[in-house]
Amino acid sequence: MDFVMKQALGGATKDMGKMLGGEEEKDPDAQKKEEERQEALRQQEEERKAKHARMEAEREKVRQQIRDKG
Repeated sequence: MDFVMKQALGGATKDMGKMLGGEEEKDPDAQKKEEERQEALRQQEEERKAKHARMEAEREKVRQQIRDKG
């Protein structure tokens, strides 16, 4: 009978525990993936800030040239 129920439900038996409030299966690499994602976000933010600082320095250089001419 158990076999028949598993066949009838197909792959849904894995999800039954979740639906009934059981523990959710956790991806063993999920923590590692999340850390890598966070590191990538930090790196992108640092690159953005560095680019902004370079652009602002260039603008200030141009402003100073304008001031010197005037």
